[in-house]
Amino acid sequence: MKKIVCFGDSNTYGYIPALGERFDIDTRWAGRLKRSLAEKGCIVAEEGKNGRTTVFDDPAGEDRNGSLVLGDVLKRNDPIDCIVIMLGTNDCKIKFGADENIIVNGLDVLVSMIRLFGPDIRILIVSPAVINEGVKSGRFAENFNDLSIGTSERLAEKYRELARRRDCAFLDAAEYISTSPKDGIHLDAQAHRELASAVENCLVSKYPELFS
Repeated sequence: MKKIVCFGDSNTYGYIPALGERFDIDTRWAGRLKRSLAEKGCIVAEEGKNGRTTVFDDPAGEDRNGSLVLGDVLKRNDPIDCIVIMLGTNDCKIKFGADENIIVNGLDVLVSMIRLFGPDIRILIVSPAVINEGVKSGRFAENFNDLSIGTSERLAEKYRELARRRDCAFLDAAEYISTSPKDGIHLDAQAHRELASAVENCLVSKYPELFS
């Protein structure tokens, strides 16, 4: 069976907007993908972590730096046929002071790590849904501002360029879903359903050999 790893932050983990609890496996997008692709002969590993960044250290937890844990994730799930990466929202936090160019460079580091580990691993880069104005009045207001929102709006273009340059598949989640107004950064149940469908369709289209 082919193995697909979903590597991301709280929106891959399944964080419920404004509540802090976790959506069940039948609701969160990676869980839905796991159930759906099992019928196509694929194993899906959920590797989402609240607060995860591409390469930034966060005092809230050492394991939030994606570049520090990716190696272990790859080893734990080896052999891997495909990895879906959706990161960047937390990189937009005020404390990191990163613009879209810095963030995409961080993502590029992760792509390089994957290619060194397994040159034949297929990679789908997902640009996350845009942070919305609700973040400024929600429970995460101290972490994000207007600059954060603007940066998140510009990530898709940079991620698309990176995917083209590094021969990865690309999906702009913002074309299919929006973040919840309850906290401005997380996905509601409907968004998870729609994202799961979009990711599956993209994988089937870009990497049909995974399902043959």
